[in-house]
Parts: sequence; structure tokens; C-alpha cells
Amino acid sequence: MLAAIDQALEAAIGWWSASTSFAILAAFLVLVAVALPGRVGVTVLAAFRGFRDRMPRVLEGVAAVTDADGLQVQGTNVRFAALDAPEFNQIAKIGEDDDWINHGLLVKNALAERIGSRPVHVEVETWDRYGRAVGTVTQDGRDIGEWLVRQGHAVAAYGDRYREAETHAKRDARGMWGYAKSFDPRFWRHRHKARK
Repeated sequence: MLAAIDQALEAAIGWWSASTSFAILAAFLVLVAVALPGRVGVTVLAAFRGFRDRMPRVLEGVAAVTDADGLQVQGTNVRFAALDAPEFNQIAKIGEDDDWINHGLLVKNALAERIGSRPVHVEVETWDRYGRAVGTVTQDGRDIGEWLVRQGHAVAAYGDRYREAETHAKRDARGMWGYAKSFDPRFWRHRHKARK
């Protein structure tokens, strides 16, 4: 049975991107495992773990910027590890007398300009619940996540990896740290989730 599940998973990879296949199959296998009695459910979960372990650990290629902290590389959605960037609809005000701007779009455009059409290298650390690869993105040996935080385009999150870069951005009033009004992306999401 494990071999049959393995073959089905391999076939699914050819139909969609790896991240889409991962998300759909993960959800399906968890539902099947919960519904099946005893040993059969355990077998399904073991197949899922084997599939997850065979997901790519390295992605390389030209990236399409999808949002302020997301890319698509080789058809796989990628999220930057250890940082949080403004949501697409998040607003900010650069100067007191300025109009409100779409902060998420501003950061997305800055990221697209930084990356350009040169290939990136992604060291995949894990896969999130949405089937996205989460990892460190570099280009020409430079950490793009660290650049986002150092420019004040993102905040250090989920650990201390980029704390020093954030400290420099705050000290130098770069990006969101120099704006008249801006919001930590976590606060923004929490505030807007509460309004819905």
C-alpha cells in the first residue's frame, strides 16, 4: 500500500507545482489518516512524511515576486524565513504631510527591483501549512531577507537571525522606521483580523 501511495504522490508532482501538490496532498492524507482505523492511518501518515522529506531542499532560478515577503521560484511559492513584511493592503505614511501609501506594494516593488531578473538560490528550511517553501533566499551570495530587514522593509521575526539588521534599520531610520506612521505587520494583521 505504501508503494501505491508513493506512486500517486510522484504522479501528482507532474500535474502541479511542488508546493501546490504538497498542500493538496498533505490535506488529503491527513483527512484519510484520521478517517482510517489504526495501522492503515499510520501507514498513510508515514507515506506523507516520506513525501515531505523528498520535497526539494534547494530551489534555484529566476524569481517572480508575489508579495513583500514571497516569491515564486521554479513554480514553487517561497516565503522568506525569519522575517515579516507588510501585507499587500497595509498602509503607511512617509511624512506627516504626505498621503497614505500602500506599504505592502511599495515593499513588493522594492524587492522586485532588488532581485531583478537574476537567479536566486533558496535553502528550504521547512514547508508551511499552505504548501509554501520557507527558507533563506540569496542572490550572488547575499542574503535577500537580511537586505529586506536592513532596509526597513521588513521586521525580524520567528527568531533572532535578523535582529542586528533590524537594530541598524531602526537606528538609521530606514524604511518603516523613518516613516511618520507605519505598522508592524503582525500588529496590522491582528488589528484587521479583529475587524472582520
